[in-house]
Amino acid sequence: MKRTLIATALSLCSAGALANSFQHQTNLDYQWILNAELDSYSLSHQFYLSPVQTPNNMPRAEAGFLSRSSSLLFGYQYNQFDFGTLGKTSLSGWSLGGEYRDVSHNFYASLLWTELNNSDDRVGQASLGYYVDPSWLVKLDVEHLRPDGDGSTTQYGISTKKLMTLAHGDFINIEASYMDLADSSLGRFGVAADYYFGQNVSLGLAYDWTTKGVFDPEADAFTVRGQWYALPNLALRAGVTFDSVDTGDDLFHLGASFRF
Repeated sequence: MKRTLIATALSLCSAGALANSFQHQTNLDYQWILNAELDSYSLSHQFYLSPVQTPNNMPRAEAGFLSRSSSLLFGYQYNQFDFGTLGKTSLSGWSLGGEYRDVSHNFYASLLWTELNNSDDRVGQASLGYYVDPSWLVKLDVEHLRPDGDGSTTQYGISTKKLMTLAHGDFINIEASYMDLADSSLGRFGVAADYYFGQNVSLGLAYDWTTKGVFDPEADAFTVRGQWYALPNLALRAGVTFDSVDTGDDLFHLGASFRF
């Protein structure tokens, strides 16, 4: 028994040490809306073409961003709607894409293609970016939308992400985005900040809104979110969005990620 306990402890320590370098990350997420009776499940897997190292004392959640390792991504989502006396229905879809970046240069590119099953609905998203410094990325974004039987539209935007080091080993991640919504006079804005209490714990706030100008929103949403790396290779997260821009309802979120 004693030998078994020692072996188990050693294996756990080895797993923690190896988790500082990984090439795979699997994500499982569950979202739901109480009033609309919506349940959404998503599973995704990201494969990094080269091992990702978690820099010493840097946030574990930002390892992929800081390492600049290129990756491939596959995702699947299943949504179930309950309309009460009108019955239930479901909708599913898949996504395929990837990111290109490398430590030998400052350029960035990404592509994501999403299709809904049993439908002609599809969305293509692409970005071209540049690392202004090792922790600051600026991107030009393009979205191509083709709703089922309703033609297609293309819309353009810009986004940025900056990770800043603070005193006492803490960090703050700042993100901002703008998308010019096609076939309307509206633009969609977003700002977010995540505060990292060391490597493992973060608490974030986000604000998204659509407007004809900048400061006169027609719809807006406020998000509170948090993440905790319970182990070097296991993250747990939760969040809530109040008055989602897409649905107008409160959207709740639970998720987990595993690296290996």
